[in-house]
Amino acid sequence: MTWVPQSFRGVSLGTVRETFRTFRPALRGQSLGLASSFLLTLLVTGLELLRPWPIKFIFDRVLIPQTGQPGAFGLSPQGTLVAAAGATLLISVLLGTLVQRSTIVAAQVGRKATVRIRRQVFEHLHKLAFPFHHTSRTGDLLVRLMGDVNMIRDALFASWVNIVGRGTLFLGTAVIMFLLEPWLALLALYPLPLLGLELGRSSRKLSEVARKQRRREGDAASFAAESLRQIRVVKAYAAEDRATRMFSKDSRSGERAGVQAARITAHMERMTEILTGAGLAMVLFVGASWTVSGRLTAGELLVFVSYARSLYKPLRKVSNEGTRLSKATACAGRVLEVLRMSPESFGVGRPAPEFRGALALEDVHYRYADGNEALRGITVAFEPGDLVVVSGPNGSGKSTLLSVLLRLLVPTSGRVLLDDEPIDGFELESYRNRFAYVPQDTQLFGATIRENILYGRPDAAEAEIRAAARAALFDGVAARLPGGYDAVLGEDGATLSGGEARRLMLARAALRHARVLLLDEPLSGLDPEARRLVGLAIRRIAAGRTTIVVSHGPASELDPDLILRMAEGRVRSVEAVSRATDDIPEAPQTVIRLDQRRVSS
Repeated sequence: MTWVPQSFRGVSLGTVRETFRTFRPALRGQSLGLASSFLLTLLVTGLELLRPWPIKFIFDRVLIPQTGQPGAFGLSPQGTLVAAAGATLLISVLLGTLVQRSTIVAAQVGRKATVRIRRQVFEHLHKLAFPFHHTSRTGDLLVRLMGDVNMIRDALFASWVNIVGRGTLFLGTAVIMFLLEPWLALLALYPLPLLGLELGRSSRKLSEVARKQRRREGDAASFAAESLRQIRVVKAYAAEDRATRMFSKDSRSGERAGVQAARITAHMERMTEILTGAGLAMVLFVGASWTVSGRLTAGELLVFVSYARSLYKPLRKVSNEGTRLSKATACAGRVLEVLRMSPESFGVGRPAPEFRGALALEDVHYRYADGNEALRGITVAFEPGDLVVVSGPNGSGKSTLLSVLLRLLVPTSGRVLLDDEPIDGFELESYRNRFAYVPQDTQLFGATIRENILYGRPDAAEAEIRAAARAALFDGVAARLPGGYDAVLGEDGATLSGGEARRLMLARAALRHARVLLLDEPLSGLDPEARRLVGLAIRRIAAGRTTIVVSHGPASELDPDLILRMAEGRVRSVEAVSRATDDIPEAPQTVIRLDQRRVSS
């Protein structure tokens, strides 16, 4: 019977195999649940095969009994009626109970697998190299993580349970039909080859459309995420209607793909209904003729027609599962695209020791994938404890320099040394733990102030959290907010001013107790008073640390040791400056003592 493989020609067998191979660990420890689900499905199938028989006995032994024929199993007609009605009720009760239990078990197995797969994808996304995230759309990644992963459950488990159940019901029904009347069974099965061809053709189209639909939904989600993230700009330019029109355009594109998928599905259902109806019509015509001639009893015809209808019902179900599986494999393919990408090499190299903080770059070049050479032969050295301002116009390579130091980007050529040792020899996680970083954009979590500071070092004590906040001149801000350190911030620190958000990020960096502090444009976009406070906080936190500050201008208020001027990816000049340290208010001693203790250890 060719209809089964034909109906799944839209399903990529390679993708299905890769899906099982990749996500099989998500089913680990759920053998009992899987076995129970399949067993319950088979029991349900067995009960469905028994369903027509009580009606046969009612027709042949009660309603239209042959002369001298006793009731079923030696019972009187009245006893046969009671037994048949009782059997019907018992089958229904058992079916309802087993279906309920099967649904619950399948949901438990499916949800556990989904949570594990989502965690696997989430972890992999976070371990992919920075250039991937730099060029990817957040909304599309969210659709893959939340929506596509849900569909993987069908490709991995749910659809196959249903296919096994419906397939077993189909085979069992076909066997019983052949045992009852082989020629009628052949008539009932006659439409299957045509149905298989139609399902195979439609499934291929559906798989292509499903992939297109998910791409369009990813585009719409990406635009929505970006528009909401930039809501201040949208409102400032009175662009609400324009944003809505653009979102609607992306949504309509996904809608068109969705309608196209619905048309294909509806066509499959229509052809299934027509072809199975043709088979059933032939069974009714021939079977009724044979009943009139005495070849079949009325009860046998009724049972046969019931089985014929049951034969086509699992066909429709399998057809629907083929549709779901086509969509699921399309979604699985999108997730596998991400998982095929190699993550950063965590666990490779030796653990990074406690550093003094001496940094050196030797003829470092970096070229982006688009061919833009951001760094061109950078050679420079910084002593432990130096406060260095890296200034220059946009596009001069300042932020790229910080990314190279953090190993977010790997130099195209050249070497970076930390305490005279090449940084690529250190295990990545332990290396980054020696750095504290404050990005140019406000990057805070929609959590409490305490939780945002703790992100720098989750095991820190309460006294250390407050000491870090005092060092960053943020303790007064926390005291003014309702709830203090338990006050919940808006997304990206929306409830704070620009200067307050910078100081909170500085507190997070201070808690890290890293020997090297990297700050990307910490003074940009601030009014004079906010700039003064942020500058003062930087000087307090930078004490005893090698600190590199990216800035458009020289940022003289920081009293740097060195001002490194860059242009077009090159170092144009390095100027030593005498630092005026007398006017730097003393940082909280808790932070300083802990920092020194970590260095000495």
